Amino acid sequence: MTRWIAPIGDQVQLLVDWLEPVLTRPGLTPVPREELCIDVGESDDAAPFAPFDALIGPVRIAPEGVVADVIPVEAFDAVVPGATPLVVFARADGSVEYEPLEFVASEAVIVSAVIAA
Repeated sequence: MTRWIAPIGDQVQLLVDWLEPVLTRPGLTPVPREELCIDVGESDDAAPFAPFDALIGPVRIAPEGVVADVIPVEAFDAVVPGATPLVVFARADGSVEYEPLEFVASEAVIVSAVIAA
C-alpha cells in the first residue's frame, strides 16, 4: 500500500496566517507551510484525474493536533479508493490536553496532483 498526498503549498497561506495564534500554543508543533498537504489515504494506485476544487475546513483541535477535513470526499475517493482526506496544520506532542474545539475557518484549494508520500 502507498500513502497518497495532494500538495497544497501556498494555497492555504491565508488560513495558516489566520490560525497562527492557535498553531503556536504549547504542545503543538506547526507543520512548515511548504510541507502542508492533504493526506488522501492509502491505496495500491491513484487513478488519473482532472484538477478539482476542494474545501479545507472547518479547522479543529483534535488529539493528533490542529486538523481539518477536506471535501468533497467523493472526488478524492475516485482517485484513491477509501480516501479520508485530512490536512494536519500542527501536530500535538501529548504534553497538553486540549478540549475539542472547532474554528469557523476554511479555505478553498485546487487539487491538481496526488503523489506518493
